[in-house]
Amino acid sequence: MEQMPMEVVSLVVLIFFVLRLMDKNRYINVSLNNKKTVLLWLTCLIVCSFGTYHQGVSQTFSGKSNALEIQINDPELSNKSVKPTIRWIYPLESVKTVNKEVVNLKLGISSKSPVVKVTLVVNNQVVEVFENFSKADTGYLFDAWLEKTVQLQTGSNDLQLIVQNEQGALKHQRKIEVQISASLHKNHALIFGIDEYESWDDLQGPVRDADRIARVLEESGFNIEIVRNTTTFDLLSKLEEYVVKEFQPYDQLFIYFSGHGYFNPGSGEGYLVCKNSVNIPDANTTYISYSAIKSIVNNIPAQHIFILMDAVKGRGEPLSEILAQLQEQPEDSNSTVMPEGKTRLGILSSSLRYEQGLSHNAGSPLSRAFITYLRKSEQSELPSWGDLLMEFEDVDPTPIYVEFGDHSAGKGFTFKPRSGN
Repeated sequence: MEQMPMEVVSLVVLIFFVLRLMDKNRYINVSLNNKKTVLLWLTCLIVCSFGTYHQGVSQTFSGKSNALEIQINDPELSNKSVKPTIRWIYPLESVKTVNKEVVNLKLGISSKSPVVKVTLVVNNQVVEVFENFSKADTGYLFDAWLEKTVQLQTGSNDLQLIVQNEQGALKHQRKIEVQISASLHKNHALIFGIDEYESWDDLQGPVRDADRIARVLEESGFNIEIVRNTTTFDLLSKLEEYVVKEFQPYDQLFIYFSGHGYFNPGSGEGYLVCKNSVNIPDANTTYISYSAIKSIVNNIPAQHIFILMDAVKGRGEPLSEILAQLQEQPEDSNSTVMPEGKTRLGILSSSLRYEQGLSHNAGSPLSRAFITYLRKSEQSELPSWGDLLMEFEDVDPTPIYVEFGDHSAGKGFTFKPRSGN
């Protein structure tokens, strides 16, 4: 036990004797008021003495004490104290489904320890690694801020965010479903009709059929472009214009050709005859092969393309075989989700020459079937690819089905005349 210093003991004894003398008035004659004054000063003296003593004791205790250290042995509690926290600003963590593939991710990160690195992984692919975070860049709400535009895929997407600070790392994982609504895409139509020729006989139906189809599509909100009585050069130039044309994701493009055609039985290749094409079977340099048309159209950046060739037959599969496959795997005609991947499909006439209607106003068999489908589709929220093919089933002779270019296997073309534009 710490002993009281002798200076303090002597002072206390002295004060005791002074008070005794004052009380008995033996040696000092002090008035009552003076006694109070003396007592006040003595009290102050005692307080100061004990204050000095207490400070000395405190200093002595501090000099001899050790630092207090607390160690948390529970690893779970320890991890919680150092790991950062993540707040999803967009899309909110409660959001499980979005209606677009291009998403601007926004996240805020809070951490007691400085954030060293953040890694964003989308569908097992590292999208970007973020470093050198500045507090000023976060608006002082978070210790790190991440904003990144990412490309998702239709369907399920796996997003991982790995946040590393100076004391540890946190891996956060979530899934986002991308469902594309039919109302978000735009429909475009490029329509060719040729009935005036320099070397071939003139026709009466192609331009009329082209105008009819364009009118029905335009009533449904399509972006329409009609090219009438074009030359070989002008037709190819127009297709090349669409190769550099800007399209939005899931936009659809319908291309219609109507006019004379030439079929080579040796190669099985079909050709489109333009206004200036020479009517000599071996002079194919003035014709445009179906292969050349499909090659150019495949490079058009519209995601979904459907070609209707109302001229002559070409390479492909019998439509009856495709319809049999669809019956085995029926489509959901009420689906509002756009097909994934690219669509590159076509329907070709299976005749050896352009089939004119039985009367001046009847239209060709292919054009009549297609217009009938468009009229029916006005009554359907979302007509299916199978609906379109079945409308051509009764055309005589039965048309030919083709898939070309970068077409995604197993995908149909969902024609939506009433989609938003």
